[in-house]
Amino acid sequence: MYSPFQLRRQEVLILLLQFTNSLGTSALVPMMSFFIVEGLGAEPWKVGLYTGLVLPLTLVTNRWAGERLDHGFPVKSLLLMSICAYILATVLLTQTSSFFLLLAAVAPLMGVANTGAGIIFTYGRLNAERRNLDIARINSWQRMTVSLGWMIGPALSFTLVAQFGFQTAFICAFGIGLTYLALWNVAVPKGFRSQKARKKNGNDEPVNWGLLIAGLTCLGFIITNSLFVSAMPLFFVRETGLPGSTPGLSLSVKCLVEVFVIFGSVRLAERIGVRQVLLLAACLATASMLLFAQVTAVWQALTISMLEGTYYGLFAGVSISFVQSFAPDRPGRATAIYMNSLFLGGMIGSVSMGFIASATDFRTVLYTAALSSVAALVVLLATLKVRPQPAGAD
Repeated sequence: MYSPFQLRRQEVLILLLQFTNSLGTSALVPMMSFFIVEGLGAEPWKVGLYTGLVLPLTLVTNRWAGERLDHGFPVKSLLLMSICAYILATVLLTQTSSFFLLLAAVAPLMGVANTGAGIIFTYGRLNAERRNLDIARINSWQRMTVSLGWMIGPALSFTLVAQFGFQTAFICAFGIGLTYLALWNVAVPKGFRSQKARKKNGNDEPVNWGLLIAGLTCLGFIITNSLFVSAMPLFFVRETGLPGSTPGLSLSVKCLVEVFVIFGSVRLAERIGVRQVLLLAACLATASMLLFAQVTAVWQALTISMLEGTYYGLFAGVSISFVQSFAPDRPGRATAIYMNSLFLGGMIGSVSMGFIASATDFRTVLYTAALSSVAALVVLLATLKVRPQPAGAD
């Protein structure tokens, strides 16, 4: 059991490192589509080109970084590559005036920079193993810092853009990058790496179906969240006729509840099991999407946002531990699968939202989001006999 005051210096530094990574990433990623259209004057469809380049690079580099960590590559060196990529990307963004430069230089750098969160998650687990700490609780603390970063980063960057312009927002992101680099210098011991022996030839390893199923389950939850977040502002304001402040209030309530629920999710998992927590989260996710589709008043939206925050907090609090449990001797690979499910689910949700809404309406998007959670629920129920591997098993 860990409170903020019981965590030792090393764990606090890791949490600060993860928070700074999350703050920096969230200050850039949500703003890029706005920058492409408003800052560079490009056509909206070009946002898809940028996303279509960054996402595959992120998936590949996440997997590559995970494998390197599992085979004993120093955490400090690997994380430095990600941090330098982020800092260089922010510098280039302050000077970028063409969409071609964005594609040719910034997109590849962001693909590398996006490996940072997964590397730190793996580092946190390896540190917890070495210090004999509760891994599930450390994971939940790290996931909480990610949520806190995403609560602050987008609001900060969009406020700076509105008041001072894109360049000021990118300079601020550069400052976050320098803070990130300073924390890296003190938070990661030189030479820290996985101490477990790994197979050198990964081609001889059997397919870890449990790990893939766990990643697929996470994908269902993320698609639900991405579909809803993408459609929610227009659904509330345009289709439902609620005040323009409703989307922001809804998101604030959801994030606030989410942070508190993350803390309780680990204790709940200790009582009823991680899979049961995810089953509960899937049921709450489905219910919240169906209820949102019936909203007619602000108080209803905010009340259901509490339910949404509960389901996502339960998922966020235990999901990475759930995925890692299927590959206890390959935390780098497992974390890469988890992070890639987040990126892939986010892209699938945001892209498909536009097609669904164009063909039908935004309420249908919410029904589709509910179906995605139902799919995650079905996968969890259908794979009840698929159990995590014991450490040391191949």
